[in-house]
This record gives sequence, structure tokens and C-alpha cells, in this order.
Amino acid sequence: MNACVWCGRPLHQVVTLNQIWCWAPLTQSVACDQCRQRFTAITSQRCPQCGRQQTDETVCVDCQRWTGRPLTNHAIYVYDEAMKAYMQQYKFQGDYALRLLMQEPIRAALFREHYDVLVPIPVDQATWQKRGFNQVTGWLRQAPFQQALLVLADHKSRPQSAKDRSARLQTPQPFTLAPNAKEVLHNQRVLLLDDVYTTGRTLRHAANQIYLGGAKAVTSLTLAR
Repeated sequence: MNACVWCGRPLHQVVTLNQIWCWAPLTQSVACDQCRQRFTAITSQRCPQCGRQQTDETVCVDCQRWTGRPLTNHAIYVYDEAMKAYMQQYKFQGDYALRLLMQEPIRAALFREHYDVLVPIPVDQATWQKRGFNQVTGWLRQAPFQQALLVLADHKSRPQSAKDRSARLQTPQPFTLAPNAKEVLHNQRVLLLDDVYTTGRTLRHAANQIYLGGAKAVTSLTLAR
């Protein structure tokens, strides 16, 4: 008997008759139903550009403010109190086991996207030394990806989570292309993967670099909006 990776409740494996007759492999759950149901999935009523949950499907006010090349983002969950609690424990407290909780939702969401190359948003060296992992790549169980972006060595900034909207929007370009990026990006459809879409500034910085690498199209997917 295993335990839920988030709350620690015992997990009881349920074997279906179909699994018995078909000799289907048993998939071990990593979280209890109560924890899985804490998150609020974004429905079809969302902004068509950033994926924000709303009461209609018109372009939201935040997206109308952006100029330049548009970026379409899809998000899986609303960034509510449950998601804040998850990100606090996983990302900021470094509970790496919690990556397991979101691997299946990310896998399912990637299956619905249309892309050639998956590029996760990288973390800087200071974060690697402190946390020991990239929270985004931790969700990628089997999906192949390219680390086409690097954080500039001289990029010094407060974490995005510590900034208000105005400060986020003024964040300078933090990314550069990896040495082999142009070889893998040229004329490809690229999907950026990040944890939370807040203002869209980070993803647009990333998209600008990816286009410089020769990509023909860039979209993004985030766990939350």
C-alpha cells in the first residue's frame, strides 16, 4: 500500500475486471482523489490567447494590451489557493516528490498540443544550486524536450513571484539561445512549457529568442494561469 505524495493518506489500489481479463498492467496512483480534486481545471470558456478562465471566449484585457507578435498559451488549471499551496511546497520548498502529482495532467495536455519541439523554460544557476531541480522538467516523465534556452549569466533579478505586475512587465530579457539551438529550432513548431502564466512577460521573452533561432511558430503551455 502506497501513500499520497501530497497528504500522506494511504492509497488503495482498485483492480478492474477488464484489467484482470486483458492482463493490462496495473498503474499505481500517486495521489488520493481528495488531493487531485483540489485543483480547478480551466474549461472551454477562456481567453483564446492566454488561456485565462473567464465567462466568455473573448480576448481578455491583459492580452489586448500586448503589442507585437501574439503568443497563444494553453493552461491546465486555475492558479487558485490549491495551486498556490502546491507550488509553494513543490517549487519553493523543494519537495521533488510532488512532481509526480502533475506528470499525468502534463502528459495529457502535451498530447493535445501540436508541435515539433518541446522547450521547457530554464532556471538560473542560483536556483539549481538552491533547489536542485527545474520544476518544469520534473513534470516530463517521458516526453522528449530540447534545452534550447539558457538563462543569461549576468541576469540578476528578484524571483518573478516576488514582483507585482508592473515590475514583471519591465523585466529585461533573461534568456539566450543554447549553442545548438538553431540546429533544432530551424523551421520547427516550438511549444514552450512553463509552470504559471501570470503576465506573459517571461514566455514572450522566451518566444522572442526561439524565433531568433529560426522557429516558424511558437506557442506555450502552462500548468496554471
